[in-house]
Amino acid sequence: MIVAGVVFDGRGQNDEALAAAANAVLVEPSHVPSKILMASLLLKNGPNASPVSRSILSDALRIEPTNRSAWYYLGLTHKNDGRLSDAADCFQAAAMLEESDPIESFSSMI
Repeated sequence: MIVAGVVFDGRGQNDEALAAAANAVLVEPSHVPSKILMASLLLKNGPNASPVSRSILSDALRIEPTNRSAWYYLGLTHKNDGRLSDAADCFQAAAMLEESDPIESFSSMI
């Protein structure tokens, strides 16, 4: 379902993408990529969606604290809300996690 959300997003079909992401979260509530996709799509809907986006991303980071995409989108959420200091902290965390990412994933080495 997350693939459908990404495809819809790429086509500019935001409502369909959001519905697919929401369905993916309902099927697997702890699936972090689905939560991140859902939050990123909500951000496109304007500042009124920021509290929901922030909540979804905070939950994603509770599950996977080292997810750089979640930190990045949380930074965007804070930036949209005018919380520039919080946004800078999130962007810094995302950048540090990106720098520490291995070039090749460990799972592919097995």
